[in-house]
Amino acid sequence: MGDMTVDDGGHLEALLECQVRTRPDAVACVTGGRTPRAVTFAELAAVIDRTAASLRTAGVRAGTRASVMVQPGVEMVAIVHALLRMGAVPVLVDRALPQPALRACLAEAAPEVFIGVPLAQAARVALGWARTCVRTTITVGPRRLWLGRTVRGRRAGVPPEWADGPQPTLDDVALIAYTSGTTGVPKGVPMRHGHLLAQVSMLERTRPLAPGTRVLSTFPPFAVAATLLGACAVIPAADARRPSVLVADVRRFGVTVLFAPPAVLDRVARYCLPRGHVLDPVRTVFTAGAPLAHTVVERARACLPADAVLYSAYGSTECMLVSAIEGRDLAVTGAVTAGGAGTCLGEPLPGQLVRIIAVTDGPIRKWSDDLLVPPGTIGEITVTGPTVADPYLERPGATARARIADGDRTVHRTGDLGRLDDLGRLWFAGRAAERVRTPGGDLCTGHVEPIFDTLRGVHRTALVGVGPPPGQRPVLVVEPEPGTSRKQRARIRSDALALAARRPGTAAIRHVLFHYRFPVDVRHDTKIRRDELAVWAAHRLHRGAR
Repeated sequence: MGDMTVDDGGHLEALLECQVRTRPDAVACVTGGRTPRAVTFAELAAVIDRTAASLRTAGVRAGTRASVMVQPGVEMVAIVHALLRMGAVPVLVDRALPQPALRACLAEAAPEVFIGVPLAQAARVALGWARTCVRTTITVGPRRLWLGRTVRGRRAGVPPEWADGPQPTLDDVALIAYTSGTTGVPKGVPMRHGHLLAQVSMLERTRPLAPGTRVLSTFPPFAVAATLLGACAVIPAADARRPSVLVADVRRFGVTVLFAPPAVLDRVARYCLPRGHVLDPVRTVFTAGAPLAHTVVERARACLPADAVLYSAYGSTECMLVSAIEGRDLAVTGAVTAGGAGTCLGEPLPGQLVRIIAVTDGPIRKWSDDLLVPPGTIGEITVTGPTVADPYLERPGATARARIADGDRTVHRTGDLGRLDDLGRLWFAGRAAERVRTPGGDLCTGHVEPIFDTLRGVHRTALVGVGPPPGQRPVLVVEPEPGTSRKQRARIRSDALALAARRPGTAAIRHVLFHYRFPVDVRHDTKIRRDELAVWAAHRLHRGAR
């Protein structure tokens, strides 16, 4: 990283300035399309300077909230860097969210500036996004029928020195990111510059990035983090979650590091294997957003070079990253996972204090060691460390349920169930809100589902509860492999019920239903929306479906 590392301190954008100073001619970003565009660190810095200057002329100042709805590319990277450098606050909301949720998020964040492509600008007017708070609009891309000022037009004639201003401190709010929103409306998470710097430090410690590596991520904002660490962000022109696009761009641009959620990685492997494709340039795969199943590890390894490493990371928007495990270690624990012991998430990263507390659905105001469960016992995973973000935006109730005061520290309750083993490794057992509460005790999704995911013809499964707790009926919902016949489904149901009956922890499962496309989170499409599946399952059982 040149003459500066993340742990040297300073502000976030100093990391990028270090790359510009020591490696000005190295490529910072590559964008795909018919005419690929490569931008060096020096060129990116020049675009950031003019962008910051133009934003300042538009009235953007330190603390100004600016919604950013821009296609992945150099413009997106430059705009986010410019806002961070100015001390303004980018508001990052996924445009793929359902309209009511997206509108609610923008109303809550109350951005004063709306930076977006023409389609987003038109949608803002037509659908009333942030109608009462936006005072300035800036369009990215061709103006066409949209009459607002464009970022390119604002840059013209603005001296770069106009970008100069006071640097934000580590205590200043850097951005507002929204959680994936697996239940209800996503929650806004304000992150200070110190939190982001700590997150980048955690990412650096997993060693997937180094100066000069070419990185492709299906999560576009990650391109900003890649440039901070001196890597080259490869940004496809099309949706990188489509396996054909991703595989083509990996080969076209010589991608050495691939970031993707488990579901996307699985689709890539399923695309490559029948075609005999091997992702030759890739040396590191980094996956996050959901536990990585052993079956996905096996498929992914079959289309990766023999010396490639595969990391599965655990964390959340509120405290990324917490732990990581390499795929070979995950393969060793795969048999235990298939036996119902949960998924191993690896050892907590240095600086992250992970503790397991007794499960309770109510808020906990003050930390006490009496909350801790005995070693090896399932409880709720908590995290204390430098990456833990601020309280949720305008959500005092959600904040009270997710935070515990511990002296001058804050403990984040993840809402995930898990345990720490004798080796200090963290194991995942599922979401606390998704546990099925039966008369015979609670069933954890992360314990039950891997048992049945190994059955022939099963793509994935979801455990849901029907009825009010603690008298819920456990129902196993199966998403079969494509093309599964009625006869094969009957065999899967028979095998699943027989397997459930043989195990004390699953003997209460008497119902197996088939659903052919699980509802999932729009950003991390591995995260199953089990609340919606539970409603569907209740309806099906009421109708007497099999």
